[in-house]
Amino acid sequence: MSAASTTSTTSAVMAVVRVETPAGVEAQTVEAELTRALHQHEKRPMTVELSLADGTGPWPRRGPARYAFVAVLTLAGRAPERLAHRVEKIARKAIRRRFGRPASAEVRTEITDAEAGAYWYSVRGTPHRPA
Repeated sequence: MSAASTTSTTSAVMAVVRVETPAGVEAQTVEAELTRALHQHEKRPMTVELSLADGTGPWPRRGPARYAFVAVLTLAGRAPERLAHRVEKIARKAIRRRFGRPASAEVRTEITDAEAGAYWYSVRGTPHRPA
């Protein structure tokens, strides 16, 4: 069998990533750090597409900044068991290494259909409907 005729299967998983960082850290910086950490992980490299969830931002004005991202994770082969735990561990390590100990990350892959539909527009944008 030639290399050209082999097909590799991929799995795409939608996840919600909640991040808490020290005050003053911008969403773009957090997004870049998460993307870099997940994409370059040695054991399980994956393609990561992150988008700031609609309606989230650096609230409250005092204290840590909190952001919520919608992530589309694309992996070679089947998605492993406990994917959320593995991604959370990688993300938490990267965030703490970059921003210090009080920073944290939480990942959730168990999403209802209603949540997935709402978050999908954060990733792909609202479809244009002619008037």
